[in-house]
Amino acid sequence: MVRQTKSAVVFFILCCVLATSCNNRGKKMPVVSVDTQAIPMVRTADVSALISDSGITRYRLEAKIWDMYSNEENAYSHFPEGIYVERFDSLLTAEGYIKADTAYHFDKKGLWQLIGSVFVKNIEGRTFETEELFWKEESNPNSLEAFYTDKFVKITEANGDVRYGRKGFKSNQSMSDIVFLSFGGELSVDESPNVEADNIQKDSIQSHE
Repeated sequence: MVRQTKSAVVFFILCCVLATSCNNRGKKMPVVSVDTQAIPMVRTADVSALISDSGITRYRLEAKIWDMYSNEENAYSHFPEGIYVERFDSLLTAEGYIKADTAYHFDKKGLWQLIGSVFVKNIEGRTFETEELFWKEESNPNSLEAFYTDKFVKITEANGDVRYGRKGFKSNQSMSDIVFLSFGGELSVDESPNVEADNIQKDSIQSHE
């Protein structure tokens, strides 16, 4: 078991979503190249880390393998055999979690890329299932620049209602403000009960410019 301070694990801010991009229309999602033949500078196996915030244990991270690569242009971490992160409240009760088959963290870009069977549950009990998800950790909490994907996504509300985004979605840091992406436009989530994303009226469509 490894206990780390907040300052030592800044990039683990990934977990903050459990507590609580491209929002420019037509903006392309960033693409990050990775040399799969590179040799990691550091490899750690069977990682189980408790992460503290202001002296209080807030997060638990688990990974079978944690590889760290370092170069001047593109330092990054790779979790090739999956990652699981859980957030706790002040009484160490779990509030939510995120997991994926593979994960990358690109230091300079402040960008996470989660790949393969990505599953997120936020503090409201809303869950997200997709095959790829990007997260810009330094974006404003209230802006729609935090989480995004152009892959199919299934979103299940705490009450069991299900919505689908065939062309992906984008959201704020807490994943409480969601916009479904569709061909030629964007569909804002209607939070009223029993309304599916596919039934949103045409006047909610915002065309890309």
